[in-house]
Amino acid sequence: MTKDLMIALPKGRLGEALMARLEGTPLALDPGALRSRVLRIPTATPGLSALLLKGADLPRYVSAGIAALGVVGSDTLDELDADVLEVRDLGLGVCRLSLCAPGGVSLEDLARRPHLRLGTKFVRSTAAWLREQGLTAELVPLQSSVELAPVLGLADAIVDLVETGGTLRAHGLMELHTLKRTSARLIASRGSFLSEPRRMDALIRCLAEAAA
Repeated sequence: MTKDLMIALPKGRLGEALMARLEGTPLALDPGALRSRVLRIPTATPGLSALLLKGADLPRYVSAGIAALGVVGSDTLDELDADVLEVRDLGLGVCRLSLCAPGGVSLEDLARRPHLRLGTKFVRSTAAWLREQGLTAELVPLQSSVELAPVLGLADAIVDLVETGGTLRAHGLMELHTLKRTSARLIASRGSFLSEPRRMDALIRCLAEAAA
């Protein structure tokens, strides 16, 4: 008997963009289930369902083998030690992870501060960049409204995802330096990838074609 499989999809804008592209494909999500409050959604393929998950939880479901495949931002993936296979860059949800500071403050100004404080959700990536640059800073972990940290004096600057820069400008902040480019990545459970290569290959092709 063929084992049922699950694909983990992200909630939010990235998930909505991906689900729109999956319409009309074998991976299309059931519209009725999407309108309900259930988080496990049947797809157009029998024996295949989708899990709708938030942020850092998604790679954990794939790592544990509960979901065979998942789609997650590389920014989230870089912050975790999830034991997953990174299959490919889907090219969706492209953003920049950038150092941002109040207008008039330069990177050199920040580097000269004796006690630099950086507010960020991306502690691991920020710490790695600081080591590469030979800089030291106190990292202030934040989960939301990161732009408020420099405005209200909690931090001197922030490291955050930037897409258009509109939110930064609304808070009087400027992008000073891009640490890395981020985008949606297709990840796979090692166990599923090894045990069912044909089914996995077909699903990977379908997802990649829909995202293209």
